[in-house]
Amino acid sequence: MATVWITYAWKDNEDGDVDFIAQELQALGLQMKTDRWNIQAGDRLWPQIEKFIQSDAESDAWILYATQNSLSSEPCREEFSYALDRALSQRGPNFPVIGLFPSPVEKSLIPAGIRTRLYVSTTDPDWKERILAAVQGRSLAIPRPPLEPYSLKVHSVEGGYLIEVRPRAGVWFPFSFAVPEDEKEKVGEHRPVFLFAAPGQPPPPPEALILQCDGLGPSTGGDGTKWWMISPSGEVTPAKSFFIFAKEIPTVIAFGPRNGSLFRVERPG
Repeated sequence: MATVWITYAWKDNEDGDVDFIAQELQALGLQMKTDRWNIQAGDRLWPQIEKFIQSDAESDAWILYATQNSLSSEPCREEFSYALDRALSQRGPNFPVIGLFPSPVEKSLIPAGIRTRLYVSTTDPDWKERILAAVQGRSLAIPRPPLEPYSLKVHSVEGGYLIEVRPRAGVWFPFSFAVPEDEKEKVGEHRPVFLFAAPGQPPPPPEALILQCDGLGPSTGGDGTKWWMISPSGEVTPAKSFFIFAKEIPTVIAFGPRNGSLFRVERPG
């Protein structure tokens, strides 16, 4: 059973938060050591921590529970740096030193020994697996859901929304965007308002977004669905998104290269 030492500011455990972390990791099969469980009362703290983290027989990894409390004290940071240096000189550079962050802290407070090693946030749903994999020296066993070949975002703006689409790779040209024919008024039945711009950067107010359109009108999909098709003049790339203003979010949208099957997304955003 791998043994892990966890260092923290006592103030951070007033409500048992660190004890909970230790409890959760111990339930995964790690033997956890903390000052509350292992430090001799009345003895100096850091010499005992050094003993635990320097010895192969005492620990297999070291976690620093990193908060403003544990990092803002200059003496604590100095002692940590000293103990880290001693640990790595004894255990080697591959000794797992893990910074566990329950909340953001000022970057200037983070010791170099943590900045150059594994960061783990307790807000990450996979935080326990990340620590366990680091301690065991193996790859992460985290499922990676497949990504769609496109990126779709909806931005709230004055008077409505900007729907943004782009490919993750490749080029969409010629390009089409469509909504159900009975919802065409949501995106401007006679004068759709759109723009090509950098990803994630919603352009100016809708009245400034009028560009040339190659085509506008009804279309019937292969399944018989009635669409209102908009064909802007321009290409969409991973570095150039298509934005279209909508007074209301359509129930479904379709988009993509005009010469291929369009992607269809229900209730975007």
